[in-house]
Amino acid sequence: MTTTARAGEVADAPAATADTSAHHENYLSNYSRAVNAAAYDINSGLLGKHDNVRRFWEDQINRYMLRAFLADLVARKRRDLARVRVIDLGCGSGEGYEILTNVRKQNVSLATKEVEVMPTYLIGQYKGVDLSPAMVEKASENYAGNERMQFEVGDLNDGLPATGEEPPYDVYFSSFGSLSHLDDAGLERVICDVCDHMGETAIFVADMVGRYSYEWQCYWDGPGGDETNMRNYSMSYIYPPDVIDKVEVETFPLRYWGGRELQDFVAAIVARKGVEIRRQELRDRSILVGRHMNTAEFNPNAQPLRQAVSSLHEFNQRTDLDSLLFDYLPRSGHLELNAFFERFQMAWNGVVEACMEALKHADNHDKLSEEPPDEYPESVQDAIRTIRDVVRNVRWFRMGDPLANIVEPQLGYILRNLENDLQEGLGAAHGVLGIFELTRPEA
Repeated sequence: MTTTARAGEVADAPAATADTSAHHENYLSNYSRAVNAAAYDINSGLLGKHDNVRRFWEDQINRYMLRAFLADLVARKRRDLARVRVIDLGCGSGEGYEILTNVRKQNVSLATKEVEVMPTYLIGQYKGVDLSPAMVEKASENYAGNERMQFEVGDLNDGLPATGEEPPYDVYFSSFGSLSHLDDAGLERVICDVCDHMGETAIFVADMVGRYSYEWQCYWDGPGGDETNMRNYSMSYIYPPDVIDKVEVETFPLRYWGGRELQDFVAAIVARKGVEIRRQELRDRSILVGRHMNTAEFNPNAQPLRQAVSSLHEFNQRTDLDSLLFDYLPRSGHLELNAFFERFQMAWNGVVEACMEALKHADNHDKLSEEPPDEYPESVQDAIRTIRDVVRNVRWFRMGDPLANIVEPQLGYILRNLENDLQEGLGAAHGVLGIFELTRPEA
């Protein structure tokens, strides 16, 4: 059984209530049940927290964004003969460690063996903090035996979980919306504490839930008269179909963020603390493949595109490519967002249709060598050329299923690149990722 508001009800959904203890209880029970249902087990493919979109899209986009920041940090720490200190805020089961230690160097030679920007041996301490005892227990289990890693229960609403005796951290890290559990006052408290605790420089990673995802158009107009800015959310998406009707899935409040809103919020706080932002990056992640595209729980017009894209990356499973075509329905009063989604939809569908057309003409090399229309943006032209090249050259694969195991995964990567090239950091995706390199003026 689920107590989550359904799609038809969410359009007028009230803001989350102010009962903090009830919020914590719902949050904790949701994550405890998710762990018990094996939703946090690794390599679950089509379902669960670690589905193919998470592994092949979201984790990789996070690493891509972190690369330049971490490369400079590691170079500086090497010069100082020191290792990197990381605190993971809302660590879950410890996935942030895998993200950070698997960031790949840029333009690395194919013959190079060591390709990580920050190999595991360069992390001197990794401290993970989470409100959920079940998640902390899972993280401790996952990384048992690594003495440089520690996990503890802590409430970020109380501020940064670091004492004055702890040396500054180099990376104050969050992933996959963990800081969206905080209201504005709570997030401000954490950012202020980061500014007070950091050394001369630090990297602050704010991974938030995007306000303007198509998954919840009902939230685009904001929370109305509610000053907390918190709106309801659920984790129904992580349960398999044969389990979802047997568990109770409560809603709990999250803060949904627009990209510019997040950028201005962080900038104003650090400026008051006398800290400067040396550089920053803002990026939309999972524009059409957010978790609740599959459930249509908050938008009855959402299509299960995440399920379709996960299928592209599944071994020996052919995907109905028609299921990837997206029909965007605009929301009145949001001209900029509507314009972005219309353009993105046409680019996305154009690449999918080019793939389907190429498969029809797989034996016609002249057809597959045709140039895309000049009117298309360069990123769309490159995407179409690439998928045609894949189809034209796939015949060397003589065993198994070349469509399922070569063409479809490459289409997935091409669509991922398209998202990366066309996103505008609006918060128009399931996640909006902000990375801020902070520095003290005297440094």
